[in-house]
Amino acid sequence: MERKAQIVSGYEVMVIPGLFQTEAYTRALYESRVPAYTEEEIERHVQGRLERYGVRTRNPPPRLSFLIEEAALEREFGGPQVLRDQLEYLLDLMGKLNHLTVQVMPTKRHTHAGLQGPMQLMSTEEGRNLVFVESQAGSTLISKPEQVNGLFDLFGMLRAQALTPWESAELIERKAGQL
Repeated sequence: MERKAQIVSGYEVMVIPGLFQTEAYTRALYESRVPAYTEEEIERHVQGRLERYGVRTRNPPPRLSFLIEEAALEREFGGPQVLRDQLEYLLDLMGKLNHLTVQVMPTKRHTHAGLQGPMQLMSTEEGRNLVFVESQAGSTLISKPEQVNGLFDLFGMLRAQALTPWESAELIERKAGQL
């Protein structure tokens, strides 16, 4: 669905969203999985993630809007250099892709609309809205309008509660500089 969506939005609590991960960061994520993947499985997952990058640059590009918990900017998968490179890569994308908006939810906002976990929202060319959620138990694609509408509203609240895109870029830059 992500490949066809006109709008792709998401809220991520633990990691940098997959569409914006460096290869080293992605590899470190899959290498840290419990239970562990084999080398072949890691490579297959990394290549699959890299193939998703085409979503960012297709013509016409989708509008991309992502919220990231501040804690995800501090989690050093693969070590400090991998995280620093990841944050700098994210900042570079934020500067280059005018159809991308990234906002950070500061840790100090101890109460906000996203405490139930991550989600990815998509709107298709036909006007269909869908929400994809992942958990330890698996993933679910939500298509019932009453559920989807509620989650789209929740995402709007999250955007209002997060830092602005400019404040978010400044915070990401500070975090990268601290590594």
